[in-house]
Amino acid sequence: MDVLLAPFQYDFMQRAFVAALVVGGLCSTMGTYVVLRKLSFIGDGLAHASFAGIVVAYLRNFSYYIGAGVVAVLTALAIGFVYRRGNVSLDTAIGVLFTGMFALGVFLMSRS
Repeated sequence: MDVLLAPFQYDFMQRAFVAALVVGGLCSTMGTYVVLRKLSFIGDGLAHASFAGIVVAYLRNFSYYIGAGVVAVLTALAIGFVYRRGNVSLDTAIGVLFTGMFALGVFLMSRS
């Protein structure tokens, strides 16, 4: 038993354990919500769509984080708009918009 508890004598291990418990609780709760709302594809979609924002920020010498965040939020709003106004499923709206935004990022990067 000492072998298992010995690492917890260090402060950083205690903080890491608490952080792991908090992250595990939050991620499991959020993950369940996302799956029940049928949005399991949204994380991948927004991550790929934010590439266009990173490219624009790179071309304008701006913060990559802000560029990615702005484009991710705009893409999420566009997904909601297309889903509510169009006669398409949520996965279709996510797939079309993230593919289009990723293609826009590739196009802009190839032009620079």
